[in-house]
Amino acid sequence: MNKQQQRFVEDMGQLMVGWGLPRTTGRVYAYLLLRPEPATLDQIAADLGVAKSGASVATRQLVQFGMARTFGDGGGTRRLRYDALYELDAIIAARTAQTLAFFDRLHEGARVASAPSVKRKITAMTGALEGVFAQAPALARRTQKRRSA
Repeated sequence: MNKQQQRFVEDMGQLMVGWGLPRTTGRVYAYLLLRPEPATLDQIAADLGVAKSGASVATRQLVQFGMARTFGDGGGTRRLRYDALYELDAIIAARTAQTLAFFDRLHEGARVASAPSVKRKITAMTGALEGVFAQAPALARRTQKRRSA
């Protein structure tokens, strides 16, 4: 990797720390974004100078968050290759179930809140978030249309 690519990898690592994710997860994501083809755990670990176990945890987190996907190696082995997802709708779809569960918890919080003012605040916040979330698929489609035009 050149210096600008290394800086991008490091910056993404720091950014994801702010999201509550390990720095290695952000670094692996940036690395995968820059690669023209999927990478094995051995390649990721060697190129980023991290333990293979750390690369494994990071790739599992990225797959779970809908930011990367796995491929079989194709050679009859169980080795996996990892690639970043670039499609906004795929990332949004992967986050949908977790977001809906979050909304369910917020509704539960409003239901069990003893103070009416707290109940109103939680309900208002939940409604606003649900409104934004409901618009995400349409926004993703518009973005994809603009890209392909």
